Amino acid sequence: MASTAMRRPAAGVGEGFPVWPLIGLAVIGAMSGMLGPEMFTYALIGVVGVSVVGVRPQLGVAIILFMLMVQYGSRQADRTGAAGLSSLIPQGTGLLSVNNVMGIMLLALMAYRLRAERDWSFLKSPIVQLVLASTAVLLVSAFVSGITVADQAAVGLVATTGEDPSRMLLSRALFVVLFVYFVRSPRDVLAFIALFVALSVLTAWSGSGAAVTNTGRQAVGTYRAGGTNVLITSAQNPNRLGMIATLALIYIWEFSETRRSKLLKLGALGLILLLVVTVFLTASRGGLIGLVFAGVMLFVRRSGGSGRWLYGLVAIAIAGALIQEIVPEEALTRITSIPGLNSSDDKNSTGQGSVEKREYTIGIGLTVWKTAPIIGVGPGNWSYVRFLNDPMRSGGAAHNSFLQMLAEGGVVTLSLYMLLFYITISNILRCEWSPEIIARARSEGLEWVVVGTRICLLSFMVFSVFADLWDLIFSYFLVAVSAVLIQRYVWSAPELEPELA
Repeated sequence: MASTAMRRPAAGVGEGFPVWPLIGLAVIGAMSGMLGPEMFTYALIGVVGVSVVGVRPQLGVAIILFMLMVQYGSRQADRTGAAGLSSLIPQGTGLLSVNNVMGIMLLALMAYRLRAERDWSFLKSPIVQLVLASTAVLLVSAFVSGITVADQAAVGLVATTGEDPSRMLLSRALFVVLFVYFVRSPRDVLAFIALFVALSVLTAWSGSGAAVTNTGRQAVGTYRAGGTNVLITSAQNPNRLGMIATLALIYIWEFSETRRSKLLKLGALGLILLLVVTVFLTASRGGLIGLVFAGVMLFVRRSGGSGRWLYGLVAIAIAGALIQEIVPEEALTRITSIPGLNSSDDKNSTGQGSVEKREYTIGIGLTVWKTAPIIGVGPGNWSYVRFLNDPMRSGGAAHNSFLQMLAEGGVVTLSLYMLLFYITISNILRCEWSPEIIARARSEGLEWVVVGTRICLLSFMVFSVFADLWDLIFSYFLVAVSAVLIQRYVWSAPELEPELA
């Protein structure tokens, strides 16, 4: 009779002793010997990155956001403080940059999921459609214009970044698509807001030191915040630094209003004061106008009560004292030289001279637009075409996002751009005005994100009147967050879902 006792299997591969770890170590050792320590390290980081993204693709989208924010423009090797973090990151230029490789990986993962799930609902979002449509028009405009880097270099215009404008716009449009597809849960949305705010606060901290120590950019005055030692490189421009600080302030303020912890409110107040002082240190009149606009929007919204006013008045009083103590006299003089608000508007004053320059730029901008009124002269070609049409042979910036969009993208792109913001802001307002939606958002911890995003969008529109911002990652981030919120609370509302038979 056959024995019923359980026999121990014979020892073999995978039995008795785990051999897979030994095989893995052998492979790692062989790769290290063939590639060398440096290349092996990059390969190991790449393998770990692929594994992480495969499990949590939201982290891949976060890496793209981080890279697009921190890597914008050329990287300085000698940066210090918080800005020194960017020196540890590979360059954001070239076809095989970290964000490009990560984007390709996420696109492949998205294609696999689309084939398996056949859920194309994210492409039904009008916001995503408008972003893709405006990008497509700009790419066509760049191709039709025929303007090359060599053409610009021939007249002495050197690109400020090593990134091709068309590829830059395509990467931002891809970011919006990936964000809307992969970032859906409230936890993920909150994580991205936290990342955005953290990078903005570090940028404000690193940029403020330039004004206090008189080491700012020579081109705009050493007394102004900004300079090369800022974490987000595009914030070397004081106008952009003022905008970044204001957007972070809005989110921090709204978050602090939903919490009862006095310690947390005290910490939020400290960050808000840093951001307010940073705006004044930029000496940007557009930054001050944007900050005031955002402050008014924060105070006039319906909820909050008397506590909001008391908290705000305390913050204003402390901020006023800090501004008087910290902000250099040159910065205060410049930022308060707003034409029409000063007691005596001298024609030779800083503010009045700036207005005249902007009026002249608007006239030249309209001339540039007339050279290609339908689809524009192409992204990144403003300076070149202006140089050819300006009697003063200047290739200066437009200092107005709407003017630059009109010139580089024509009437078609500007119309799509304005329609994008109209649809986005109007639908965010639908969320705020619906008691059912706002109650659901509150239960999910996203009420303050809904309100803060709406105020950020409106503030961004105000800042756009005074600076070139439309092609920066910040506008695409705000639009992407709005698309996720609207998709969650408006376009995928329970009452819109079909009933079961």
